[in-house]
Amino acid sequence: MRLDLGLSKQEDGSMPICAECCTADAVIEDLDVDPPRPWCLGCATALVAAGDPVINYRALTASAADYSRTLTARSTATLPFG
Repeated sequence: MRLDLGLSKQEDGSMPICAECCTADAVIEDLDVDPPRPWCLGCATALVAAGDPVINYRALTASAADYSRTLTARSTATLPFG
């Protein structure tokens, strides 16, 4: 029997590595691409700053809460234009 807590782990039990920097553990997984793409907090935060945030994501670690707060605080919907 397998218990799924919504945390994606690799076959060896370790957390996935960020697909962008390939050095840090992923904290979120982008569900808008197939297969889902893992992102570390630093790379995901950079996407928010660039105006291209990952909106549809699955949390992989507790650090995903930090991403959620960053996304809420820096959302382009709240930034003034001009």
